[in-house]
Amino acid sequence: MVVKIGAPLYRATKQEVRRKTNIKGSIYFHTLTKHQGMTLLEVLISVVILAIGMLGIASMLMVSNKANNSSYAKLQAVQAVYDIFDRIRANRQPAINGSYNASNIGSNGYPTSVSAPSVLCNASTCTQEQLAQYDKWYWLTRVVTQLPNGSGSITSALSGVAGNTVITVTVQWDDSKAQNELGASSAPSGTANFVQLRVQSQI
Repeated sequence: MVVKIGAPLYRATKQEVRRKTNIKGSIYFHTLTKHQGMTLLEVLISVVILAIGMLGIASMLMVSNKANNSSYAKLQAVQAVYDIFDRIRANRQPAINGSYNASNIGSNGYPTSVSAPSVLCNASTCTQEQLAQYDKWYWLTRVVTQLPNGSGSITSALSGVAGNTVITVTVQWDDSKAQNELGASSAPSGTANFVQLRVQSQI
């Protein structure tokens, strides 16, 4: 009796079964990798950090702008002082006599009104005394007023040197915006938020 031994059974591997299943049944297997792309949380954190940075830059620009405004006001005050000293030196004798003495600094810090002189020297010929009256009026109402709530004063006094007179010029203005952000920017005037520039010179 002849016994035929059949061929051994063939067992397909798992890979072949998976491949055939993919082809016939259109079933696909995907392996996802971890940490693929940015998560929503990471995006939100980035946006918050960027927003904080932009706010910081905006704040710095605002402070810088206030500082620039304060510096510009100081420059205007210096120019106002030079302006009146030039006028006084050009008309020295009335200044020695006290004809330039004037002030429109109010008790509350704000400027007071100043009456116009009887003769406007920009339109007619003036004496030295009339020119002194015109100069101080023009300075208080046209030059100093370029500053925020600007006001000023001019005083004269004899110095210790014979024949010399000391002229004191004070310019006051409202520097509240800069002070609120940066602290006092000049010598205090005795009135809140107002600062002064005071210069003395012998003539």
